[in-house]
Amino acid sequence: MMFPLGFALVALAPTVVIAALWAMLLRFRQQPVRPFLARAAWAHVWLFVLHAMFTFPALLGWWGSRALSTRGDEGFYEGPRIASDGAWTLQDSRSLRRERAAPPPVEVVEAARKLAVELPGVDGVLLRAYRVPAIQPQPTATVVLVHGLFRSAMEVEAPARMFRSLGCECWLVEQRTHGRSDRAPATFGWRESQDLVAAVRAIRDEHGASAPLVLFGVSLGTVSVALAAPSLAGLAGVVLDAPIEDPLAAAHRMLSLERGGDRRRFFALWEPWRSLVLASIESWSGFRFADALPSRSLAGMSLSLPVLLIGGELDDKAPREVVRALHDSLPMAPGTKVAWIVAGAGHGDAWKVAPAEYRTQLAAFLARIAR
Repeated sequence: MMFPLGFALVALAPTVVIAALWAMLLRFRQQPVRPFLARAAWAHVWLFVLHAMFTFPALLGWWGSRALSTRGDEGFYEGPRIASDGAWTLQDSRSLRRERAAPPPVEVVEAARKLAVELPGVDGVLLRAYRVPAIQPQPTATVVLVHGLFRSAMEVEAPARMFRSLGCECWLVEQRTHGRSDRAPATFGWRESQDLVAAVRAIRDEHGASAPLVLFGVSLGTVSVALAAPSLAGLAGVVLDAPIEDPLAAAHRMLSLERGGDRRRFFALWEPWRSLVLASIESWSGFRFADALPSRSLAGMSLSLPVLLIGGELDDKAPREVVRALHDSLPMAPGTKVAWIVAGAGHGDAWKVAPAEYRTQLAAFLARIAR
């Protein structure tokens, strides 16, 4: 609650200064000051309400639609680091900072850049993706991996490396407004899913990927994957890590910042500000959160489609209860659909907490799609 009220106070500063200067001028001219100050005080009461209830959500909604992007520490990511012997060195924020201070050999950077591919989205958007070939002549599957909010393809390097070790060809796709993909209004999975459908078709038709198709998403990427899945013929399987069942409900959870000891609590939004900001995002971006329901999209999928849901015991954005409820709502039989909750894991970090078990789950999933 303090964030919008603090914003409203700051927004009042210019008019308060103007009113104070005018009052000083009136006094200098020996004209009545008190009536002016009374009118100015009431005007600023109404301006405070206006800034808190309209200006604040309008500007924050504009930022959520047009200005969000990959967080700063990932802005220098240029693709996977895969050596000539096939070894894949995972990158993170610290390694990117080290490379900025001491650039790697040119051939290392060039090798990563050679993996980059431009894929078509919709509305003229071009997506950056990184194609990592399988380590065997005939891939087990073609896996398209999609990252989460404020991230880049770097986020999905770890699961991609696991898939690759299991014989898969991997495509690490960066969503619109993220990484090195084109900027366009964010729709939190709605148009992003249409981008993904167009990109996957290009991967198949223009780049010759013919192995069974698997979609992998984490966090916001799970919305894009779930909404895209019904439009992709021949889809062999879906993996959703930290799945978002309803972007609107997830947005409310994120904006409330209900985390004990979190220093960002000042920026938590109470109602009605959460709803006002989210309505503003919809207006700026031209979509409705209600149209982007992964749970509804997945409910219409084939009964034989293997689905793996991965949740974290400590995840507050995609709580384990949400993951289990989403699992229960799927039409597939147990065994075809699997939910795995990782003890001690937070949001989208299950592969860090339990890497060996994570790879085992992916191997079991790939075995199901091969049947």
